[in-house]
This record gives sequence, C-alpha cells and structure tokens, in this order.
Amino acid sequence: MIVDLHVHTKFSDGLMSPREVLKIARRIGLSGVAITDHDTVDGCLEAIRANVSGDLLVVPGIEVSTPSGHILVYGLHEAPRKNVSVEELIDYARSQGAVTALAHPFGKVFFGKYPIVDSEIVERLDLIEGINGRIPMVSNRKAIALALAYGKPAIGGSDAHIPEELGTAATYLLENCENVDDFLVTLRKGLCRPIGNTSFTNILGGVVRRFYRRVLLTLNIITLR
Repeated sequence: MIVDLHVHTKFSDGLMSPREVLKIARRIGLSGVAITDHDTVDGCLEAIRANVSGDLLVVPGIEVSTPSGHILVYGLHEAPRKNVSVEELIDYARSQGAVTALAHPFGKVFFGKYPIVDSEIVERLDLIEGINGRIPMVSNRKAIALALAYGKPAIGGSDAHIPEELGTAATYLLENCENVDDFLVTLRKGLCRPIGNTSFTNILGGVVRRFYRRVLLTLNIITLR
C-alpha cells in the first residue's frame, strides 16, 4: 500500500478541498491519504465523511506547531490545545491511541534544523518523516539518518498544498491495512518505508504553481469544492 501521510487542505494553508484531495489520490493510484492540516482536524474529518465508497484509506491526522518543531499525529479526532509543548502533545496523543512523527526535521527554510533535533525528546516520538516532498533531498537524507540514529521508523509524505504535489513523496506500507487501526499498528511495528525523490526544479515549480493557484482563487477564476 502507498499512502501519502502529509497533505494540507483549505482548512489550513492548502489550496485544495478534502474532496479534491480524495479525487486526485484515486486518479494517481494512491491507496490512501492522511490530511494533516496545521493545528486542526477539520480537514481530515471532512475527508473521512467524503470517503463514502471506502475505497481509500483516509487517516485522521494533524500537523501540530510547537515551539520545538512540527509534529505529525495520526489517529486523532480532536485537536490538542493551542501552544502545546512536544512533551504534552506526546502524552495527549498516547492517551488517545495516536501515533506521533517528527515532520521535516531539517526542513526549516529548506536546510535549517528545528530545535527538537538536538533534544532527547526525539526518543519519545514514534516516527520520523524521512522524505518530505517539499524539502531538498540533502535535507531528507539527514532526516533518514536521524531516524536510523534513534532506531525510529521513517515515513514519507508530499506535504502537498496543491494538486500537482500530491503523491510526490509517500509511505510504502509492508502490510495491507483495511482500516485506521490496522494502519496505526503497522506504523508502530515499523512496517513502513519512505518513498519519493525531490529536486530543486520540482520544489521551485511547486512554489510557482502555488502562487498561480492562489491568484486564480483570489480572482474567483477557480473555487475549492
């Protein structure tokens, strides 16, 4: 199974609706997606409701902004409180049976690292995002090395904000997952691998496309449905 575990929609800073994400995921052959909007679960909950046919694995997710870095959480149906610390977030996620992952650890303005990288808190996280579709491979390789150093499973996600970015990086699951519970168990067992490759050309193209799509939305030439 190939699942894109890092996708943004109009509910945060993405330029796609949850329904559009599902439509594109089907078209490009993904097995599933995780909507991980910034600090809200509204997008993923709408995607779950929209997945009437149940043909895709739609994972409830969120990307939580903390002072130390961005943390992806899978399996939450309710967002944590604002300004939460990483330690508090990990405790909250575990109380809900959710899984945590350090997002793009070396992707602060492409090459910089987030403070959490130098913290022992990394040991408490379940996963590390090894390949992010909007981060240069030199930074992704550092993320994979970090995962290896801590003995953590690595995952991949496109960090898509526009249709063209969806699926550019993803996670290959070594077990078939019929539901979210299966998915969370598979991640905890480490039966996952990050896949994808990024280049400066593709990243720059994404920046241009996002700007162009934002202009079209501002002018009401296109709408998000």
